[in-house]
Parts: sequence; C-alpha cells; structure tokens
Amino acid sequence: MKIIVLRSNFMEALSSVERGVGGANSNLPILRNILLRAEGSKITAVSTNLEFAVTYAFSGKVVENGEVAVPFSILHSIVKNVSSERITLELREDKVRIETDNYEASVQAYNSKEYPIIPSMHENISIIRVNSNEFVEALQGVLVATQYSEIRPEISGVFVKNDSESVFFVATDSFRLAEKKLGNAKYDPGSGDVKSIIPLRTAEEALRIISNQGDKDVVIEIDATQISFNTDTVSIVSRLIDGNFPEYRAIIPSGADMEISASKQELVNAIKLTSSFSGKLNDISLVLHEGGKHIEFFSSDSAVGQNTYKVPAKIKGGKTETLVFNWRYLLDGIKIFSGSDIVVGINAPEKPVKINDPKDPSLVYVVMPIKN
Repeated sequence: MKIIVLRSNFMEALSSVERGVGGANSNLPILRNILLRAEGSKITAVSTNLEFAVTYAFSGKVVENGEVAVPFSILHSIVKNVSSERITLELREDKVRIETDNYEASVQAYNSKEYPIIPSMHENISIIRVNSNEFVEALQGVLVATQYSEIRPEISGVFVKNDSESVFFVATDSFRLAEKKLGNAKYDPGSGDVKSIIPLRTAEEALRIISNQGDKDVVIEIDATQISFNTDTVSIVSRLIDGNFPEYRAIIPSGADMEISASKQELVNAIKLTSSFSGKLNDISLVLHEGGKHIEFFSSDSAVGQNTYKVPAKIKGGKTETLVFNWRYLLDGIKIFSGSDIVVGINAPEKPVKINDPKDPSLVYVVMPIKN
C-alpha cells in the first residue's frame, strides 16, 4: 500500500475515527489501531471498540492498493505535529513508512486480517433520511435529558421511533424528559416501524462527527440489533440497546393550569445567579403569584445565606404556587431552546412541568419538581 494525502484531510479523518479506537485497557491490543485501506481512488480510515465502529473516507492519491493496521496514538501524534501539508505513507513489509518534506518515520504495522470485521446491516432494514442540520439539532435537544445507567440500561440512550408522518428522538433519565419531532425526515418505501434505543456514547459520537459534516443528507439504517448513520464520507455502525423504552407519552402534560411566558436569557441568568446559594440537592424555589408579573427565584443555604431574583413574566391562570427544582435540570432544559422566549406549563407542585418554545412546538422538555 502507498498513498499520498494532505495533512488537513488526514487530520480530519483521524479526528473523526478517534473515539472509536479501543482504550489502553482494551483486552484486544489490535483495537488500539486504526485500519487504513486504499483501493482504486478511495482511502478510508476505520476504528472500532466493538461497541461501535466509524469508517471515514477522505481524498488522496492511491499509488498502490492495500490495507494495514497502524497504532492510532503514534499516527495521530505524527500527523498533528508535522509542518508539511503533503504526507506519504507506504507499507514496507511490517512497517509503515511516513514521509514529508522534512520528516520521516517508520511505524510498526499489524496485519489487517487481525482487525475485527465491521458488522454489516442484516435483513428487514428500516431506512430514515434526514438533513444533517436537523439531525444534529435533534440530538442536541434531547441528549441533555439522559445519562448512563447500569440499573436501567433501557434509558441509557436515545429512543428513536416513528409514526405515520414523523420521526421522534426521545431521552430521559427518569427526572426529566426531552422529545424532538423531526417533521422533515423521510422513510424509504417498505421500511417498517421503528422503536430502537441508541446507546448514549454512540449518539454523542454521531452528534460530534456529523455536526462537522456540513449541510448534507444523513441516512439512518436500523435492523433488529444495529443502527448505522451514513453520509457521503462517514459511516457509524453501532449495536442497539436491548430493552423497552418506557411508555413516556403520558408523562408529557397535555395542558396547563398555569402558563408562564418569559425571556429565555432572563431565566438562564436567574438560575445561574440564585444557584450559588442552593443546598446539597441543587434546589432552588420558584414562587409564582396568581395574576403576577414576575417569577421569583429563591435559594438558601444555612452555611452561605440566601438570595432572590425576580424575572419579568406573563402569567396566565393558576394560583399562587411554590415549586422546587434541581437547578441543573431546569437550566439544561431552558438552554436547549433556540428562541428568545419560552413557555412553562404548570399544573401542581408535584406534577411534571412542561417547557417549550411557542414558535417551535417540535421540541418539548419535561422536568419533575423536587417534592417539598
């Protein structure tokens, strides 16, 4: 194998596959390598940690076809630090020779046949097509509501499902929930219904890689056990989480006794400021007055003190209430919306609270108050 590549293209490829490389504690040393493959006019870099695999295609000149496994950390360090833009890589017996205008190195290579086979999708594949910007926006909107759980693996990721018209991304950690509707996603004819759970790490990696891809189509393929995200340059293949995502629709309030409209930035400022005095539970209180014109944020700690912040707001319906929240959960939910104003729907101090942007009903965030 012999290829000539531009440093910038090579660096982009290595950055894209980096998180798929097995760690130092991996039981299979070969996973600490990436697979470089040159065939015809196509060059690809591949990594896998057996949880998910990333394949990235990048441009360059293929002088001689072939493939080889190369230690990622050494290769990445060389490409990152060389000053020349043109890099030549050539496999000679069991070494990869790397040359630039003023640098050369010989790196131990490994037999590509020892590298794990990247799994392919099985039969009965469901196919979803969505714009990359909408895909990124959806993951950014829901990922804040989930976290890894050994006890409940079925909520350790992002749930993807469809109805007759739309695709939904959903995430929850049992304390809060986020749902994003992708109204412009398209199903290929013959695709079946989808109810699949994407592992958290896979979703985070898909977001990181595809957010750097620019405006293009993302093809999502799903079978009984795997999911893949594909653009014209990158493919991410991952196992799915085995389990049933909770029946969540009943958790999202269909209406509200009290509706509050306020500036997103004002709410963010209020939470950040008053949280400085919150206690061990990260608790802050929201005091709402029937017919009032502001929300009162309050927090106190016997060892620190107390503070109050008033935010102008339009309050409709309801009665005077005090709700207590984990301020981190509340702040996370408010920050995912892109609009300047948000609406908070409240029914009772112990019931789920719904937050949304009145100009974009496709994204919903639900958070549970802390019981007094």
